[in-house]
Amino acid sequence: MDKGDRDPGFGFFSGLMLGTIVGAALAIVLAPGSGEETRDYIRGKAHEAKNRALDLAYDVRDRAATVADDLRAQADQLSQMGREAYDGMRSKMNDAVDAGRQAAQSKIDEMRSEQ
Repeated sequence: MDKGDRDPGFGFFSGLMLGTIVGAALAIVLAPGSGEETRDYIRGKAHEAKNRALDLAYDVRDRAATVADDLRAQADQLSQMGREAYDGMRSKMNDAVDAGRQAAQSKIDEMRSEQ
């Protein structure tokens, strides 16, 4: 897959997650507060990250459902077009067979009348 084919949201999300991890690590190391305050802060940030991840998961699920619906509609349309093409070709074939039968019967009748 080319880099141009990737979803731009994937790059953003990857950067967001990396920034969150690096920021959390720096916050732990450089935290001016007590250990309890730092743990509370980290819990809060983890909760926020979890909520963002859940929101993203719901968005992805909705987008996948929309794409699936679109693909289903396109498949139905292609199926209908295939049925119409088949029915048209079958009709033309039946017409050609009927014309051949009529021509053969006509030739048979012509040959009988010459005898």
